Amino acid sequence: MKKEELLNQITNNDGNTRISRLSSIEEGEEIIKMAKLLEFEGKIILQKYCLESKPLAVSLEASLAK
Repeated sequence: MKKEELLNQITNNDGNTRISRLSSIEEGEEIIKMAKLLEFEGKIILQKYCLESKPLAVSLEASLAK
């Protein structure tokens, strides 16, 4: 997943995003890193994030930065 795709998912889901069908924990960690990078760039405000193990998924709660 690319950073722009993640931003689109966050935008299209009003900030509440769950990404499943991950192939590994490392992939989930990369998505969280991308979300933190989007926050650092001032595009979102990351409120919560969680790497779930069963089933393997990442949940993000964010709002768009103004």
